[in-house]
Amino acid sequence: ELPPVRKPGAAAKPADGKAGAGKPVEKQQPYLIGPLDVLVVKVGGQQNLSGPVDVGPDGTISMPLIGDLKADGLTRDQLKEEIAKHLSDFLNNPEVDVQIGKINSKRYFVYGGVGRQGEFPLIRPTTVMDAMSSVGGFRDFANTKKIRIQRVMPDGTIKEFKFNYKDVSKGKSMEQNILLQNGDRIFVPE
Repeated sequence: ELPPVRKPGAAAKPADGKAGAGKPVEKQQPYLIGPLDVLVVKVGGQQNLSGPVDVGPDGTISMPLIGDLKADGLTRDQLKEEIAKHLSDFLNNPEVDVQIGKINSKRYFVYGGVGRQGEFPLIRPTTVMDAMSSVGGFRDFANTKKIRIQRVMPDGTIKEFKFNYKDVSKGKSMEQNILLQNGDRIFVPE
């Protein structure tokens, strides 16, 4: 008899049969729309109301019939409900779908001893190690053991994280390989 087939990316269950037993499960948060993102809005049977919609720098979208609507900080589902609610003044039970066409509002920054410094789009879950793979390598005198990540917290304070590239690349200190958040700044000292 063949062993059960596991889907790619699926975690194997430990011998006790409980998946991820003893480990907290980090749930993926729904994407929050931001300024300059591009959305694809579809309204069933309404070609003139369907198509790409740009989120303006002020976080609003503009659509025929309903005008301007705040999209910044909403999930796709929340925006879908808002659009349907506003369209219901003009259409009976409008069927609305909202997809994220392009993410332009989320980014992180890398400074210091790397081949390519600057601003990078944060379009999918990205760890510090992932970010380091997109900067074109380290310069000759980069101190890869003392990389710092600065994050501005909601209350305005700055939280700093340490990252030792040499350790993490060898599978040690993996807790340092955090997921980046919008606006994080990575400093590679020289």
